[in-house]
Amino acid sequence: MDALILAMEAAPIWLLALAMFVLFALAVQLGRALGRRRPPKDSDPGVLVSASLGLMALLLGFTVSMAVARYDERRSQMVAEGNAIGTFIYRTDLMPPEPRAQALGALEDYVAARVEVGRQGVSKDELVEARRRQGVAQQKVWEAVVDATAAVTDGSYRMLIVNSANEMFDMATARDIALENRLPHTLVLLLLFFPLASMVLIGYVSGQSARAHVLASFEMILLLVLVLALIADLNRPRRGTIVTPQEVMIAAQEQLRETQARAKAAPRTPDAPKTGE
Repeated sequence: MDALILAMEAAPIWLLALAMFVLFALAVQLGRALGRRRPPKDSDPGVLVSASLGLMALLLGFTVSMAVARYDERRSQMVAEGNAIGTFIYRTDLMPPEPRAQALGALEDYVAARVEVGRQGVSKDELVEARRRQGVAQQKVWEAVVDATAAVTDGSYRMLIVNSANEMFDMATARDIALENRLPHTLVLLLLFFPLASMVLIGYVSGQSARAHVLASFEMILLLVLVLALIADLNRPRRGTIVTPQEVMIAAQEQLRETQARAKAAPRTPDAPKTGE
């Protein structure tokens, strides 16, 4: 089953949608063939179809809600991380010039790696390399923070510097978790097999019906596939067409460049701090 899930995640959305359409259409035709061979004896078999479609609609609605919630969480965590980086950039004004320059230089590599981690379409090898660069840069940032806190005498300044660095690292971890938060495999398999069973039932009940019912069945299959394709797209944080924008991270990069330029033009002293949130 895990191999099936991996194959579905690796396939392009259009190919996955086409495969589901063909699969559901074949399921309807299988049901119609069974219905012709053994016609339903129930005087009102439509009740079974209505119940099946009702349960499927409930399942789809529940799943869409879960997928959208995960997308919103990824956006929220990205904004939170960008804001945490911006706050730490401001707090570097509380550092002495030497550790400040060290922190800003390491932070440039750190933010670039974080942007790469969240980039749409990043490959597995690129992601591993980005995380490696992030770890190296993070260690350098922390070393600069340690040097700065050793040189700063004001305890409140030390607390601001350390807390902002910790929050920035914590937000990176929270965002990584959000990026890897997918729908449960059991639910994904249920989304595949439940519509299949429903399509067989629909085909079985309409086995003796006119051709118009076949056209209606294909229209319903198309709508179902569109909803399932939307769910699959939302469940692909790195490969889907529904992109989680990184404007806040890009803005943090620009803020960092401006801060570096100001620091080189007029190095600050620890006696003239500048705070910000």
